[in-house]
Amino acid sequence: MSRYALRSTLAGLGMAITAGLLSAPSIAATADSAAPSATQQSTAPGASEAKKEHRGHHRRHGHMGRDGLLIPGLGPVSKAQLESLKLDAKQQGLVEQARTAQRDLFKSRHEAGADRRSLLDKQLADGKLDPRALMASSESGREQFLAQKGQVRDKWLAVWDSLNDTQRGQVAELIKARQARMKERHEQRAERVQQRRAQHQQATPSSAG
Repeated sequence: MSRYALRSTLAGLGMAITAGLLSAPSIAATADSAAPSATQQSTAPGASEAKKEHRGHHRRHGHMGRDGLLIPGLGPVSKAQLESLKLDAKQQGLVEQARTAQRDLFKSRHEAGADRRSLLDKQLADGKLDPRALMASSESGREQFLAQKGQVRDKWLAVWDSLNDTQRGQVAELIKARQARMKERHEQRAERVQQRRAQHQQATPSSAG
C-alpha cells in the first residue's frame, strides 16, 4: 500500500472515530430522556388508583344518599351511622323525602344526557350538525339541574334542622373522626411521595454515570 493510500485510510478511520465520539453524548442524552418516561410509567398505576379512588368516592356518596344521609357542607353519613342517631318517625320521613328528591335528580340528569345524545345522533344522521342547538339543550338542562339541586339540598338541610342537640353532637363526633382519618391518609400519601422523590434523586446520579 502506498503512503498516500495509507494516509487516506488513517484519516478516514480518524473521522469515523470522531463521529462516533460526537454521537455518544446524543445517545446518552436520548437514554437519559427516556428514563423519566420509565419513571412516569412506573408511577402511572398510582395515578390510576387515585382516579379509581376518586370515582369510588363519588359512588360511595351516591350509595350513602340512598341508604344513609347526606348533609350539605359536611358530607355523607353511612347507614350504620344514621341508625346510631335513632331518628324518630318525623325525622325518618324527612330523610325519605330527601332520598326521593336525590333519586329524581339522578334520573333527570340521566334522561337529559340521553336526550342530548339522541339530538346529536339525529344531527349526524341528517348530516346537519347544529352546535347552537346542542349548547341550548345543555344550558337548558343545566338551569333545570341547578334548581333541582337546590331543592335536594334544602331537603337534606331540613333533616339536619330536625336533629336535636344530642344527635348533632353525634354527627360532630363522626365528622371529627372522619377528618382525622383523612388527615392521616393525606400525611401518609405525602410521605410516600417524598420517599419516591428521594429514591428517584438517589437513582438519577447512578443512571447518569
